[in-house]
Amino acid sequence: MNLKFKHSGASGDILYSMPAIQKACEIHDKEAVLYINVNAPNVGGNPTFKHAYGDVMLNDYAYKMLRPLLMEFDFIYDVLPYRNQKVDYDLDKFRSIGMNLAAYDIKRWYALAFPELTNVNYSERMLHIDTAPNDYIVVNRTERYQNPNIDYTVLNDLKETIYFTGSTAEYSIFSQKVNCKYLAVENFLDLARIINNSKLFIGNQSMNFAIAESLKCKRALEICFYAPNVIPAGGEYFELWNTEGLINAIK
Repeated sequence: MNLKFKHSGASGDILYSMPAIQKACEIHDKEAVLYINVNAPNVGGNPTFKHAYGDVMLNDYAYKMLRPLLMEFDFIYDVLPYRNQKVDYDLDKFRSIGMNLAAYDIKRWYALAFPELTNVNYSERMLHIDTAPNDYIVVNRTERYQNPNIDYTVLNDLKETIYFTGSTAEYSIFSQKVNCKYLAVENFLDLARIINNSKLFIGNQSMNFAIAESLKCKRALEICFYAPNVIPAGGEYFELWNTEGLINAIK
C-alpha cells in the first residue's frame, strides 16, 4: 500500500510540499501517490495579482507539464488527478490553520499543519538530475512578487548567455531591459535539467525558483517585500534585496 496525498495548490506550492511528503514516506515506510486537484479555484491570494493560470491554481496544461518532474522524486510512486479519492494527508490543510500565507516559508507550512512532519532537513537536495554544467545563466521573473529595488540591467555587462524562462509576456517585459534569449521547454522536467546545468539561476518567488531549491543548484532569490514567504536552504544561494545583492551574486 502507498501513502496517499492530495494537493490543490499551484506548481510552486506542490514542489515545496516535497520535503513534507518525503518525511511522511519515511515515517510510514511507504512511497507516495500524489493526487493533484486540477482546476481548483485560485484562493488565498491578493486579487490584484496576475496569477499564471488565471482563476485556477493549476490547469490541465500545467498538470501535464508538472507531472514528469514530480515523477523524478525518488519517493513518488505516482501522480494522478484528484477525483475525490481517500487520502492519508490532505496537504491543503495549511490553508485552514490561520497561518499568514504571505510570510514564513512555504516549505515549512506543511509541518505546521501536520506536526509529525517536523525535523525535516530542508538543506537536503530533493531532486536528483544528472549534471552537465554549462556557461549560461537562467533568469525567471514573474509579474507577481517583484522587488522594485533590483535593477536587472546590470546583467547586460556579463559575457555569459542569458536565457529567460517563463511566459512570453514576462519575457517581453524583461527583454526590454536585458539582452536575453527566450527558453521554450517541453515540460518542467526539461526546465529542471536546464536550470540544474546553468552557471547560475536567478528568479523571484515562483515555481522556477522552487525547482532550483529542490535541486540545490547555485541560485539567487529576488525577495518580495510584501510577501517574503520563500527562504532558501542548502547549497550555494544568494538572497537579493537590492541591486547590490544581484551584483554580488553574478560577480
